[in-house]
Amino acid sequence: NAELVRFNYTVSHDLKNPLTTIKNFLGLARQDAADGDADGLEHDLDRLQTAADRLHLLLEELYEFSKVGIQANPLLEVPLEELMAELLVTLDDRIAERGARVEVVSELPVVLGDRPRLEELLRHLIENALRYSDPSRPPRIEIGMRSLEGESIFFVRDNGLGIESRYHEKIFDLFDRLDPESSQGTGIGLALAKRIVELHGGQIWVESQGPGQGSTFCFTLSRGS
Repeated sequence: NAELVRFNYTVSHDLKNPLTTIKNFLGLARQDAADGDADGLEHDLDRLQTAADRLHLLLEELYEFSKVGIQANPLLEVPLEELMAELLVTLDDRIAERGARVEVVSELPVVLGDRPRLEELLRHLIENALRYSDPSRPPRIEIGMRSLEGESIFFVRDNGLGIESRYHEKIFDLFDRLDPESSQGTGIGLALAKRIVELHGGQIWVESQGPGQGSTFCFTLSRGS
């Protein structure tokens, strides 16, 4: 029920905003075209493209979120080391664009899981670290595993903006963003990551000393390794 309430908010707010932008700038584009204002028209088209891209991203991530738990893939033995190497290749352009350094700092085991969903989980955590990097220093992201009382804890650690303790649980709620007015993120990625982890019988949480201290997203996968 809580997710449905947030979903209704998103439909009426997050999806409405880019649609309103598109509607407004279509009118401006028509006017600039009629006036022969090439610079104004180019600006209008850029704003239309940005709004359309955001709308497309929101719809794509909503679709992915809706599929988790409904469209299940067979559980297989997944070598996380291999999966991570393939994922970093697909993210290479985005990593280079941010000037980031991403490295696997420990051996990753073979786990029993849904391979496409595990790839989605890691992709969202790495993209989140890239998105909320600290502009005052080059982004550094470390992926690894540690053991605690015999349990494997996987982590994605960054040197980014950090998160106040009061938001450590809130950020995993569907459509919740620390800055609702920010154009960064959709508020779906971490909720999707949480759902994927829970479907694998695990837990996910964030560790951060606060603003400017970076964040470490940790998760367990309890279906064996």
